[in-house]
Amino acid sequence: MKLSIDTAACVSCGMCAERLPAVFRIDRAARSAALVRQPQPSEQDDALEAAEDCPAGAIISKTR
Repeated sequence: MKLSIDTAACVSCGMCAERLPAVFRIDRAARSAALVRQPQPSEQDDALEAAEDCPAGAIISKTR
């Protein structure tokens, strides 16, 4: 799985960073979520849930 964030769509709600802080953070200067790193295999379910629950649909997940 590979994640990316559509920074133009992100509303900086922080839900993703709250759910999975090892993978997501909020970049206050950019007013958008940012990736800390790609999720480990053990984090992929939580990362997919974060993508599905993102109110702006800004988290994009692709399977390799």
